[in-house]
Amino acid sequence: MPTLSLTVLPAKALKDGRNKVRIAVAHNSQTRYIVTDVVINSPREWKNGQIVRRDDAAYLNTRLRQKLNEVQHSIDEVSYPEGLSCPELIDTITQMRQRVNHTLRSAFEEMMTYATDVKESTRHNYMWAFSSIVKHIPETTRVASLTTLTVRKYIKQRSDLARPTLRLHICILSKIINYCQENHYTDFQASPTKKCMKFKMSVRQNWLSPDQVRLIRDHQYRKKNHLKYRDLFMLTYYLGGINGIDLQKMDFRENIDHIKYVRTKTSRCVKVNQFVEFDIPDEAKEIILRWMRPDGRLGLFSNVYSSSHVSAYYRKLRNELGIDNLALYSARKSFAQHAFQLGISESVIDYILGHALNSGNKSTIFSYIKVTPAMATSAIRKVCDFIHGNNNFD
Repeated sequence: MPTLSLTVLPAKALKDGRNKVRIAVAHNSQTRYIVTDVVINSPREWKNGQIVRRDDAAYLNTRLRQKLNEVQHSIDEVSYPEGLSCPELIDTITQMRQRVNHTLRSAFEEMMTYATDVKESTRHNYMWAFSSIVKHIPETTRVASLTTLTVRKYIKQRSDLARPTLRLHICILSKIINYCQENHYTDFQASPTKKCMKFKMSVRQNWLSPDQVRLIRDHQYRKKNHLKYRDLFMLTYYLGGINGIDLQKMDFRENIDHIKYVRTKTSRCVKVNQFVEFDIPDEAKEIILRWMRPDGRLGLFSNVYSSSHVSAYYRKLRNELGIDNLALYSARKSFAQHAFQLGISESVIDYILGHALNSGNKSTIFSYIKVTPAMATSAIRKVCDFIHGNNNFD
């Protein structure tokens, strides 16, 4: 069994003549040393394994006993120390102590390094959220020292954030804590975020009436950019509420009459239908041809799709059109609502929207039925014909 003692090695003195106190680990006929951060001015201040001749000797000796106990505790956690050489034992307990002392920064970086199932866009969102978190909870904070009170204070401090954004931040904290728990870096009986995760998240009801969609389509815009974002909104609507990130990836040189794609957001989720597929309606083709570049992509986007950049333009359009809840997402919500009110099956709407099987309360009926591209084409045509007329819902 390893034996521990405190010692000072005069031969390892610092350049200024001072000495660091070390923990000597004797094991399997070998002795190795763990350096502490306790420093004495000279070997004369060391006698019989204790610091002497200093006003702070009692305090420093207490610290050294604590460090000795920490190392002993780490050795006790090693399942079979007899099978390790002394250098191997030192390496093992050093790594264990580093893990126990994981800070928010070190734990987050390690978690992201070994996270192989995280998409690049999600990784970027995690890093952005983490950089915001550590502005209020120092990145040097030990994960093991986090408490529910710490999390509650953070939530109170960030009450200025939108609820979905704040929820994302708490989810990141929860992921870091769970990662440390899974790897035995911490031993929380209950996660500090457990009772802080219950945010009341209302569903965004920002779908527009048919007349509001027609107003967006027919309004006489004075600025070129407003025309551009009008076309982006209507194209999203005509293509069954397609997400901007998916629309940006489309190469319409391949096919201007038919669309077939995997929705990015649910690409790794279990789905009844892997692809969203339907014929492109004529209303959409007109917009596509107007904005299609030589490379087949649409000139409706900057080089990198940015939801915040797009949202800024729709905030400007709200004032011009007098539609308070206008956003690009309104096109997706409006298509789904209008399709539903026209009596189109929920399963067909789900197919067009590219939803995952585990989103919402899916019935086992999806194990027996299959929505076809022809059904999706018919549904989109029905919505386009409706919006082309002057009818409204009661």
